[in-house]
Amino acid sequence: MVIEKGEFENSLSLQQRRVLNFLKNRFYASGSMPTFREICSEMGWSAVGSAQTVIKALIEKGFLKRDPQKARGLSLPEAEDFRSVPILGAAPAGAPIEAIEYHRGDTVVPAFVRGHVFAVRVQGDSMMNAGIEDQDLAIVRQAQHAEDGEIVVAMVEGEVTIKRLKKLNKEIWLQPENLKYKPKKITDSSFRILGKVIGLHRYFE
Repeated sequence: MVIEKGEFENSLSLQQRRVLNFLKNRFYASGSMPTFREICSEMGWSAVGSAQTVIKALIEKGFLKRDPQKARGLSLPEAEDFRSVPILGAAPAGAPIEAIEYHRGDTVVPAFVRGHVFAVRVQGDSMMNAGIEDQDLAIVRQAQHAEDGEIVVAMVEGEVTIKRLKKLNKEIWLQPENLKYKPKKITDSSFRILGKVIGLHRYFE
C-alpha cells in the first residue's frame, strides 16, 4: 500500500504538526534548527521532555532525521537538496542607508544554486512593483557586472541599495519599481555592483 504524503501527515497529532511547522519555518528562514528550549518556548511548554517526546515521534514517523555527531543533529529529509548561505545585513529598497555587512545568520537555497551566493534583508518599498517587499530576504549571486534591466545590490556613495540597473547610452541609472521614488543617475566614481538578485525568501506567520 502506498501512502500519499498528505495522508501520511494526517497521522500527526496537532502538537506534532505544530512542532514540525515551527521546525520547517525556522530552518528555511535561518538555515538552522531550533533548540529543545526554543521549541518549548514556542509551544508554551515548561518541560524539555515534552519537546523530546514530540521530536522522537517525528523521527519515528520519518519527518525528521537525527545525526548524533552534531550538537543540533536534527534535519528535514526534504531539505537534503538545500545548502546554507550567509545573511549579510540589510539592503534598502528605498533611500540608501549605511550598509550593515556583518554576518546576521544563515538561510537556505536549493543546492543547484551554485557560486558565491548571499542574502540581504530588504528594507523599504521602492521595489514593490517588482515583487520585492519590505523584510523579504533577497538571494543575491555575487557579481561585479550586470546587464541592463537586471535587479542589483549596489554600493552608492558608501551605502547599499537594491534597484533595477538601467543603461542609457553611456549613462548608468538605478531605477526604483515604485512611483514614489525617482531614478538615480550614477555620477559617483566609487559606485560598484555587489551582486544580482536571483530570488526571494518570504515567510508568513
